[in-house]
Amino acid sequence: MPKRATEKLTKRLIDTLQPKPGADFTVWDREIAGFGVRVRETGAKSFIIKYRNAQGRQRKMTLGSYGALTAEMARRMALNEIAKVAQGDDPAQTRQIAKRARTVSELCDVYFEEASMGRVLYRGKAKKPNTLRIDKGRIERHIRPLLSDKAIESLTRKDIESFMFAVRDGATATDVRTGPRGRARVSGGQGTAVKAIKLLSAIFNFAIRSGWVENNPCNGIEKPADGRRNRFLNAVEYARLGEALVQAIEQGINPVAINAIRLVALTGCRKSEVLNLKVTEADFDGRCLRFEDTKTGAQMRPCGDAALDQLKAIIPYSGNGWVFPATGRQGHLVDLAKPILALRELAALPELTLHVLRHSFATVAHEIGYSELTIAGLLGHAQGSVTSRYAHHVDHALASAADRVSATIAERLVSQKIADNVAETLNE
Repeated sequence: MPKRATEKLTKRLIDTLQPKPGADFTVWDREIAGFGVRVRETGAKSFIIKYRNAQGRQRKMTLGSYGALTAEMARRMALNEIAKVAQGDDPAQTRQIAKRARTVSELCDVYFEEASMGRVLYRGKAKKPNTLRIDKGRIERHIRPLLSDKAIESLTRKDIESFMFAVRDGATATDVRTGPRGRARVSGGQGTAVKAIKLLSAIFNFAIRSGWVENNPCNGIEKPADGRRNRFLNAVEYARLGEALVQAIEQGINPVAINAIRLVALTGCRKSEVLNLKVTEADFDGRCLRFEDTKTGAQMRPCGDAALDQLKAIIPYSGNGWVFPATGRQGHLVDLAKPILALRELAALPELTLHVLRHSFATVAHEIGYSELTIAGLLGHAQGSVTSRYAHHVDHALASAADRVSATIAERLVSQKIADNVAETLNE
């Protein structure tokens, strides 16, 4: 810790400090450790703070020049910055990063860099790679095209509203190839606009925490409804889907993809959870799926017999450790868009999506009479997670609930006919 002066730094004391030929020097305050005034050999004087960051590295930061700042102003600033250090922040590093962020485009660069290093938290945890990929897509497809060169300090609520309506009305819509097998079809709409605004707001909150701006121009924006639908399948529609699953296999549509879609229907799992499912994560004795990682962390998800029977039928043909392996290459299946489109046409269900299947699973559970807490546990919601640090077995009540729900859905899908067709196709 630097030596302190024998008296408090005041205007009277600072005015008496004279430069030394060939060298700069610093006089430290008696009351605030690490607060001082530096005198250049030219006679220029500036207020500084000196501290050690959370990693033990010594840092210096200039608060401002004497004259532009009074001693009392500098004292208040020093106390504020030193308080940040006590909370684990590094004001000097924050200022260095802030110098890089002047436009929205530059701010997005810094935000994404920090998020990729695990220094931007979401629900108390570093963002997952898939979340970062989605963030990157929204930045590149919507935020940069419309706001790239805007100065972050000058953005107004009106600018944000204009951005939101432009995205909603399709100003950023495009269809581009992203690689030999990839394609990005970007559309507008209310849901897209709302999600873009939410990300932009998070980026500006990051800028506020970093001391780059004082206000978030996204605050107070009246957002349109995000277009979420409460669509679910009734018993008749489930039967149509069941027939469509059989027809899809008969028409040569990838049976691995059809199996994945059916498992979503029988478990209510998210698309990523099913496609990333490893053979080792299927616990038949425990009647659950032991996910190593999900949107809400590692989980044990209860699994009904209808879903477990399907897994038993297809796992022997998986081959590379994934329950749903990719065709002709390493890794797992990554896309179900084309099979879903085919099923929509075959089943005459134009609004069919994987999320509709997940929502339908929850609806069937509600019809049977299960509580919202139980349904949350079946779906793997954070507040209803059946996983804890000390839990190793699925709760019997949840296991029973999963079994009843999956059995009901399997009956509506005419599951045995489909399971037999899938197994036969895989075995050919």
